[in-house]
Amino acid sequence: MSAQERRLSAIGEAAAGVLRHTDYHLVRAEDVASAVRLSREGQSGRRSAVWLYNEVKSRRVLVALALHHAFVEFADRNGPPERPATPGSLVEARDLVTQALLLVARFHRTEAFLTQQVQLGIGDIATSEKRQSAPQGPPSWPDSAMGRAAAAGWAGRVVAYADHLAPVISAAAHAVCLPPPGWARACAEKLSDLAFDALTDDPDGPVDRQAAALSAHWYERHLIPLAGTWINDLDVAERARDVARRGGDGTSAEADAQANVLRSLLDTGILLERAAREAGELSRLLSGPEAGTETGLRSRCDVRSRMGLALLRYGDLDAARAGFESSLEIAETEVKVNDPESAASYAARARHNLGEVLVEEGRPVEGARLIEEARSARAKGADAATGVSSAWRRFTLTAQAAARAATRAGRVADGLAQAEAVVADRQARLGDTGDINVVAARVSLGEALLEAGQPIEARHLLQEAGRQRADLLQPTAYWPNHDTVRMAQAELALRDPSAVLRLLERAPVLDDWFAARVSFRLWAEARVAHALATALGDDPGAALDALSELAALLAAAPSDALVLSVRRALAEVQFWNGDATAAAATLKKVRAAETDPGDPPGRARTLLLTARCEDARGDEGAARRHRAALAGLTASGLDAAHPLLLEGRYDEAAHRFETGRFDGLDDLLAPLLDRAPLSHGRPPLGDGHPLFLRAATLADRSGAVRLPRPPRQVLWEDA
Repeated sequence: MSAQERRLSAIGEAAAGVLRHTDYHLVRAEDVASAVRLSREGQSGRRSAVWLYNEVKSRRVLVALALHHAFVEFADRNGPPERPATPGSLVEARDLVTQALLLVARFHRTEAFLTQQVQLGIGDIATSEKRQSAPQGPPSWPDSAMGRAAAAGWAGRVVAYADHLAPVISAAAHAVCLPPPGWARACAEKLSDLAFDALTDDPDGPVDRQAAALSAHWYERHLIPLAGTWINDLDVAERARDVARRGGDGTSAEADAQANVLRSLLDTGILLERAAREAGELSRLLSGPEAGTETGLRSRCDVRSRMGLALLRYGDLDAARAGFESSLEIAETEVKVNDPESAASYAARARHNLGEVLVEEGRPVEGARLIEEARSARAKGADAATGVSSAWRRFTLTAQAAARAATRAGRVADGLAQAEAVVADRQARLGDTGDINVVAARVSLGEALLEAGQPIEARHLLQEAGRQRADLLQPTAYWPNHDTVRMAQAELALRDPSAVLRLLERAPVLDDWFAARVSFRLWAEARVAHALATALGDDPGAALDALSELAALLAAAPSDALVLSVRRALAEVQFWNGDATAAAATLKKVRAAETDPGDPPGRARTLLLTARCEDARGDEGAARRHRAALAGLTASGLDAAHPLLLEGRYDEAAHRFETGRFDGLDDLLAPLLDRAPLSHGRPPLGDGHPLFLRAATLADRSGAVRLPRPPRQVLWEDA
């Protein structure tokens, strides 16, 4: 504590002692100055009023310091000493703020005389301050609790309760959203000033109702504008559930209320981890006496599916798979007995969802088969030429998943064509390019373009669609951050690390709150992209630390696609950092965890990086074997023109050129330079793709490659 802070603290203590038993208009500066105790200042005897005014500058500051000291003493005796934990529900969050304000209200009741004197003093302006010769700017105060109280007092505000309220407000807000830096402190200061005026003007009111009213003001004035109006639905649903629970545990009324809580969470896509927990609670409630009825079976099947979806987005794939498998079992063994048609629909949904889990796990070939089964089953009821129906809605979702699975399995031409078909179908039926489901299909198309070697087109589409979706959803929701991560990956493919860092560092997806509440998996993907961009931006040491920490965090799931992608990124950064031996050792662990067919593009990247490491270590034979294995992945379904295979051809061509060999360069580079469109209507590598530019440069430098000459175009007006 600085000397100035010690003096302000001592003045606050002395002023509080005087104001507790003396009317404000009778308080003399000399009395307060003589009560100051500063044994470490090296000064004995009475201090003067001049000394006091030199320190506080104003009687407003004097009373603000007195109030701050008195409340800190009261809170230390009566308040909880520990920092509050994040509440588990919105109702608990509001109650937490109410309890914090209840302490403030009790303080006002205990120190009624003091607070009334402070109210008189906080608006007092001395005659000396009105003179033209008086300083126009505010005095300088230390950046501390006492200094902030003094600064606010100078301005005629009371922030004595802000330090008590700020951590509570922060914890309460974290229950539903991610507050920006400084937001909780600003709210606490405004609420402190409001609470002081309200409680001082109402000295006889019941303290619990006063606290509840102030808490309601904070909720309406501060939390809703930050989190969004969706929390009103959640608040109503939680309170209705609490009422139902008071009527007895496990009742149908409680189950209905619990379903409303779950619906209000899932509709926003924000608190996915909590949505999964609430779905588990609803599943328990639905396992009661009515579980075997037709309605009960459908409800159980439905809630297991919803729980699995929340877990899938959050990133707990094992639990998600268990939920979907349970849903499939109920559909095929119990619902089928009473309603075969509904059972078939539920089973198709479960297979679709299980296929998506397999794709996320790094088994897209197997996932694509399951999704194709679901698409075939759903196609039967979706053959209407136009219009929107439930059957078509289910079918188009599965068609979108099928396109993504094909792309992730390495069949990029097929996946891109399917994604374009989904966009065209949705636009034709919905008739609005700004419809959120058309926008979702366009995002999926952007992902397919990125995997198919068209990063510039993908970036443009992802930017446009992502901006549209961000306008329709909350900024902390899953999907806007999903779009941000995909845009960052497109910028990474274009080797623009500054754009990647700019995108990710201003998004919630990198925050630990997002990992805990929304999606741990998406947070990890963002961390990988951020680390790679950091390494490209000439800070490989920081990137290595970040990826090593992430790999250690995910070590419990060694064969998960996310874990393997982190290790591949770690190996790539180790290679860029000049440590090919460490990179090869990391890739060896990756190869040990990979399965066949597993994830063909993932295996291709592993082989590509391993070959580069062997080249750097001088083992040409091993590098050649790994490149041959890379080319052989076409047998696993990887497109012959897949960008990873083309990258392997470029590496071989570059190695030959560097060692003075020019044989076969034309054959190696021809597929990279080919501008003939593939089945998806585009060349293998889009214009501006870094690999295409490197291949063209190598072809030009070698002189051994015949560069394709595009036909000369003539403007008709000039012909």
